[in-house]
Amino acid sequence: MSLQITWYGTACFIAHLDDANILFDPFFSRNENARPIINTKPVEINAIDAIFITHAHFDHITEAGFFAENLNVPVYCSETAKENIIRWMNGEIIESHKEEFSKRAEQHINTINYGESIKVGSNLEIHPIKSCHISFDARTILSRLFSWNFLKQLKTISKYGRGFPQGKVFGYRLLYKDLSLITFGSLCVKYIQDLEQYKGCDVLLIPYAGNSTKHMVEKTIQLIDVLEPSILIPHHWDNFFPPLSREEDLNSLKEEIKQNYPEINLKILPFEEKTSIT
Repeated sequence: MSLQITWYGTACFIAHLDDANILFDPFFSRNENARPIINTKPVEINAIDAIFITHAHFDHITEAGFFAENLNVPVYCSETAKENIIRWMNGEIIESHKEEFSKRAEQHINTINYGESIKVGSNLEIHPIKSCHISFDARTILSRLFSWNFLKQLKTISKYGRGFPQGKVFGYRLLYKDLSLITFGSLCVKYIQDLEQYKGCDVLLIPYAGNSTKHMVEKTIQLIDVLEPSILIPHHWDNFFPPLSREEDLNSLKEEIKQNYPEINLKILPFEEKTSIT
């Protein structure tokens, strides 16, 4: 039994298992200033068994409709995310963006809720976990508001903000044979008491974005204290849509894990490369 992961920036990655490939939070529509530059085109990805979406913001869903249309792959998400996908594909959010999206593809989008169990193939179960979106702290907000590039593009950024309401927020617990993997799309600790039941997970993926470095390290530590993962993987730390985003510095997190959690294997994934995890 093996797990490999290909990370495409943000919280978008494929978990490659022996007999299943699961795509989370499909977002390939980075703008021209994003770093790293993404070379993979959605049309080049043709082996996906299911898609799971953590929440309905644009940087988590823009390619879900494409895969539902072209690969006939099931998409699992909130009601709000389903509505956003349909409106995005039909050109109702950004006027210049419209793609083919049939009723057949729409039927591949399945709304889910906390506590459900979705079976993919014979050996894989995925469970939605109640989560929330991070609240941006003062330093993060001010760093954007006082950016000239941000102010220049405020009109475009506002369309993405207003056009993609977040809806319910999920984490996901993936159970495959003897492997347990947990991933979140936003660094939320509001429901941390509910995570005790998942203590001892093999792999934990956390979105490292949305707060000052100090607060992100603190929230990551809260999660690993409860979940006690063997392997910790940060994602969403890339500069995916500047000036809305920035590349986050991982050095403080690396030092914290090295000093206080030497038993945890911290893996920093390369961009767009299939990487062995277990």
